[in-house]
Amino acid sequence: MKKLVTILTVAVMLFSVFTFATDSDKVNARVKASFLTDFSAASDVSWEKTSDFYFATFIMNKVEVNAAYNEEGQLVGTSRTMESSQLPISISLAVAKKYAGYEVSKKALELTYEGETRYYLTVANDNQVLKLKSSANGNLEVERKIKKK
Repeated sequence: MKKLVTILTVAVMLFSVFTFATDSDKVNARVKASFLTDFSAASDVSWEKTSDFYFATFIMNKVEVNAAYNEEGQLVGTSRTMESSQLPISISLAVAKKYAGYEVSKKALELTYEGETRYYLTVANDNQVLKLKSSANGNLEVERKIKKK
């Protein structure tokens, strides 16, 4: 349960709209050095700081990526939005089989935390919208159900 709370906290922090912008000059040296080592090909980097975490938003291989670092300069997690068509084939097959008749959202989220990558996507039919979470191997879980009116 503690791990789930930590994962959700990092995910919320990665996408929080209530963060405080900082200049890259105010990012501590350990975080900057780690970032440059981890993402040497990054461009258009912007930084934000919330609590004890630094968040970098940047472009890498023409894709916007978010990365979270702790005060010690350790990479805590990354996320990126992707086309649903780019999901691992195991997830695409599992969704097609389990949710036949549902429309799959055009975008998905890839979130990596503590070495584990999870994918988040939405499927919908005439009656409901399902927010799904999946591991890379295609194990699907319903995170949230929303009934249509």
